[in-house]
Amino acid sequence: MKSNKEILDEFGKKVTLDIYDDGLRYFKQILSFSTKWEAGKEYSDILNKLPSKDQRIIEKYIKEILSTSLFAFLKVFEDNEQFKLIYEEKGQQVDLNRISEMLKSEPIIEGGWIERFSKESKNDRTN
Repeated sequence: MKSNKEILDEFGKKVTLDIYDDGLRYFKQILSFSTKWEAGKEYSDILNKLPSKDQRIIEKYIKEILSTSLFAFLKVFEDNEQFKLIYEEKGQQVDLNRISEMLKSEPIIEGGWIERFSKESKNDRTN
């Protein structure tokens, strides 16, 4: 079985790319009018009237919302033992909450999942 660090990194990469980056990518698509089926067009129209400085502030705020949402979601598993996040490999199971000191903080700490795995943040205008 993989080490605890490898398991947490695998989960963290999946969470970062599929949740955090997807949300940030959607905002960037709205700014560039490139969403599917013109979804969010009403937001695009408003946001593109703003100066780029204000757009960057909103982008930074969206990053904070996404980070806070991940924190709150993972906190559910820390605060409520009846809910589990289980990793399974070859019939062996590991509770992610038990192998992490503070699962809820993994995405947002310095050197955490978002900093290490986010592709959208690396191409970010707010850094």
